[in-house]
Amino acid sequence: MAFEAHQQQISFLLGKKIYCIPRNQRKYVWGNDNWKNLLEDLDFLQGTGKYHFLGSIVLNTQSNPNNDDIEYYEIVDGQQRITTIILILIVIAQIFKDRNEDALFQGLLPYIQTTNINNQTSSTLHTDVHTCIMNLVSCVADKETPYNTMQLLITNFITNKKQDSIIEKCLKYYYDILKSRNTDEVAAFRNALISTNYVNIKTAGEDAYTVFEILNARGMDLENHELLKNFILRYTVPINNVDIARQEWKDEIENRLGKNITNFLKHYVAHKYGIAGVTKNRAVYDAIKKNTSIAEVNRLFCDLKLKAKYYQQIVCESDMHGEPPTEIDRIFKFMLSNRSLLFRPIYLSLLHQTELGNISEDKLIKVLKCIQYFFVCYNLISKETSNKISEGIQKYASLIENEYSNDVLKQFLLHLKNRMPTKMEFRNTFKLIGYSNHCEYYHDNKNKQRADMALSILEQIKSGRVDIPSFTIEHILPDSQNRENAMIGNLMPLEENLNGLCKDKQLNEKISIYDRSNFTTVRNVSNRYRDNVVNFNINSRSMVMADELYDEINHILGAL
Repeated sequence: MAFEAHQQQISFLLGKKIYCIPRNQRKYVWGNDNWKNLLEDLDFLQGTGKYHFLGSIVLNTQSNPNNDDIEYYEIVDGQQRITTIILILIVIAQIFKDRNEDALFQGLLPYIQTTNINNQTSSTLHTDVHTCIMNLVSCVADKETPYNTMQLLITNFITNKKQDSIIEKCLKYYYDILKSRNTDEVAAFRNALISTNYVNIKTAGEDAYTVFEILNARGMDLENHELLKNFILRYTVPINNVDIARQEWKDEIENRLGKNITNFLKHYVAHKYGIAGVTKNRAVYDAIKKNTSIAEVNRLFCDLKLKAKYYQQIVCESDMHGEPPTEIDRIFKFMLSNRSLLFRPIYLSLLHQTELGNISEDKLIKVLKCIQYFFVCYNLISKETSNKISEGIQKYASLIENEYSNDVLKQFLLHLKNRMPTKMEFRNTFKLIGYSNHCEYYHDNKNKQRADMALSILEQIKSGRVDIPSFTIEHILPDSQNRENAMIGNLMPLEENLNGLCKDKQLNEKISIYDRSNFTTVRNVSNRYRDNVVNFNINSRSMVMADELYDEINHILGAL
């Protein structure tokens, strides 16, 4: 297979060449987002020493039907881009024509109309789908035509409104913007357009289509963060700051986040734009790019660096420099240990509003505690799936970030509270939590995680401590006796060394061991049953534990 690939400028693409769009290719489909991105890119790059890059254009060399000095190509990949460029040049030619800028007008014609050695002219672009383009080129190139305004051109040559409405919209889009600029500005825009770079891939026969398939099949998709890095570095201003920006990206984003960079960008998009479910390749990058004009790239980069710092704290990888963890850090550690990713967009927004001074640190702690306790109740204990509340989380993350007020924060907390199970539903689920090495039904990591969670939160409530030390699960009555003894009403947190002393002992023998524990919930059990161990009832205790936990969660959710 033989083909040529060279980086060229559009000025090379459009000289003494005719391009045909095969009938089997789709019609022109670009829309406002595409037009806007191209316009902003060309505007932004003027005077920076950089040029817009169109990607690769694959061309299939065709035989010369007229045996003249014109080169003929079939467009295999690139028809949307080439069509857009021709339409923009038609608009610019009409503007020069309107203003009697004859030199500029004549200088532009060779890009939209090719003249052969016999002085015969033809549109640079040939298409059977949108034949109006060739007619528009022919008319705008004729200085004597009576159709001397863009509206007259559109009215008289775009007659198939259904098929060619997108062509009309494209012409109007660029004309409405460019006509308001002075002639020097329009000429500068023209220069930026024809200086655009692309990779010209040229071959003959069916090889062109094979090349196209290979490029698409073998090309490895870049990660979202790689695409975003390229986007930021490309549009960093001034241009001599690119090396600084590259180092900052490495230090403040890549090195700071490490393996967490992928989740960070997903959660950034959710918190910044309220966009959920961005899991497809490039979706995160496309969402950021769609919501960021070229002129806002520097601001975007600053925001990404700031939010990366917050995310480092959220995933508990901040460098504390030997300082003890704060209550906020302990809550984030708790959520991380229980693999809770759902609320991270909310955390980004809350941390930002705290730094802006809109939320006090004390209030932030209370809100984070609300989220933590809700998560315990809703997600782990009640076994509810997070996708039932994810849409609301994205919504309020964006509102707190972009439209913060005390009312918005209250609405978010009410949103959580309204999704709590009823007390009866909570009781019925809570009493079924259990863990045991001796009972196969309860012997797995998920059951242990739920039991650890419930015991840890109850210890927080009873002791008032946020940072609960590691513990083993103690079965008050031997779990080897029956399945009921594996359930939550029979479980306590206990230090590992004390747990070892309790092995094979009856409850009355373990009371003195429980007295030595640093866990408040354990000492409460020893005090309660010291003289009446026969009254210990697993089901009754589980109901008391459920009520204490549920009431505390509701109290916290309603406190703000």
